[in-house]
Amino acid sequence: MSSNSSSKNSHAWLNAGAIETALGRESAPETSVIRDILDKSLAMEPLGLDEIVALMRVKKPEDWVLIMGTADLLKQKAYGDRIVLTAPLHIANDCASECLYCSAHKSNDTVKRKRLSPYDVKEAGTKLMRQGHKRIVVSAGQEETFDAEYYAEIIEALHHIFDGIGEIRQVNTNLGALDGADYEVLKNLDTGTVNIFQETYHESCYRRAHPKGPKSDFFKRLEAPDVALKAGMKDVGLGLALGLGPWEYDLLALSLHASHLTQEYGAGNKNVNLHRIRLAPGCNFEVPHPLNNRDFIHCVALVRLAIPYSGIVLSTREPEGLWREGCNAGCSQILTGSLANPYESWINAPGEKIPFPLGEDCHLDEVVRFLLEEAKNLPSFCSACPRLGRSGSEFRQLVCNGGIKDQCGPNSMASFMEFLLNYATPYTRKLGEKLISEKLEKLDEHERRASEKLLQKVRSGRMDEFI
Repeated sequence: MSSNSSSKNSHAWLNAGAIETALGRESAPETSVIRDILDKSLAMEPLGLDEIVALMRVKKPEDWVLIMGTADLLKQKAYGDRIVLTAPLHIANDCASECLYCSAHKSNDTVKRKRLSPYDVKEAGTKLMRQGHKRIVVSAGQEETFDAEYYAEIIEALHHIFDGIGEIRQVNTNLGALDGADYEVLKNLDTGTVNIFQETYHESCYRRAHPKGPKSDFFKRLEAPDVALKAGMKDVGLGLALGLGPWEYDLLALSLHASHLTQEYGAGNKNVNLHRIRLAPGCNFEVPHPLNNRDFIHCVALVRLAIPYSGIVLSTREPEGLWREGCNAGCSQILTGSLANPYESWINAPGEKIPFPLGEDCHLDEVVRFLLEEAKNLPSFCSACPRLGRSGSEFRQLVCNGGIKDQCGPNSMASFMEFLLNYATPYTRKLGEKLISEKLEKLDEHERRASEKLLQKVRSGRMDEFI
């Protein structure tokens, strides 16, 4: 697990020695110690390395039940019971890097390369919108230079999709590490959260998986969130490709990264994307540190407890039962939609290149139905916070003092009612109306009145109502 990261002064926060020392603990803590640590999380205080490792070493089943229940309770305290739904949109699989686990790696000759035009993007975005999506995250490979003009056209096309009922209200990005001037371009395009996956913080594991190309620069990738925030971006998201490095090491390093961003910029990180490595066509790569389902769910819960203010993003690319479990382990957002999956829908016809991904079977209505039938979570399509300037340090502080939860309840109900009236199947609408009624009864008088006022406006035909 050795790393030279801590020898770089500009990255001294990534203290590999401290991580390794903390992971040296083998003994399980007493239940009383566990409760003290969980109480700290519930007070919205980030955990230290030793505290996180103590929770990793828990052995008793009843203590794990306590940890999982507290992670869910903490998510409810921070954001309420809503689950935000966002659609990924893969716009290009051209890439200059040779990431061994990714189908877009430069030398992969089994895939058909494609770069969606602004017209293609508008068409794809319209399909997502007509499922009911309001939020999109644009994803692409990393080329040698950032094509500012292309991304300006793409993001502008998405912002201008409207058919009289639906529209795209927030566009986030999941791109490579960019320079400050490039992030300024994204800021001026009214881009929301800039997601920058470190993939793994374990330097030697990172270098083995990323041998060539722009993404091979471990430290540039590590520094990208700093560069984005210094360039004026309000929100950054972090992310792990779980399986590339030891997940316990990566979780501790992630917590140090979040702490660094909070100390330096006040903003912290808006969210954490947790996705397991899944090999794609044309990849001759063995996942070095695979996570089983149990470890994955524990990782979700521990990230929630370690960084209590952060959103946690999962994907329906995970097996159905697993992303469903994640909804009760601290997850607050799900990536899903007709364009969400870059691998499963690819057909490997003999003698032909595997086509650019265009769809998957997981329809938005199906995901909403699960949230209503089993999880009893409130599906949310709200994008009010960034449009009202609730971002960066202000957003983090609101989460920590309970202010975001107070906003999320009424706003999520209004955005969900808009979905039910315009996009849901009759059965899903019936379930949604019932759940809204049940949740209204549990709200305090002030929040209930605010929610009912917004719901009345939406039922009367108003769109995009929020407080």
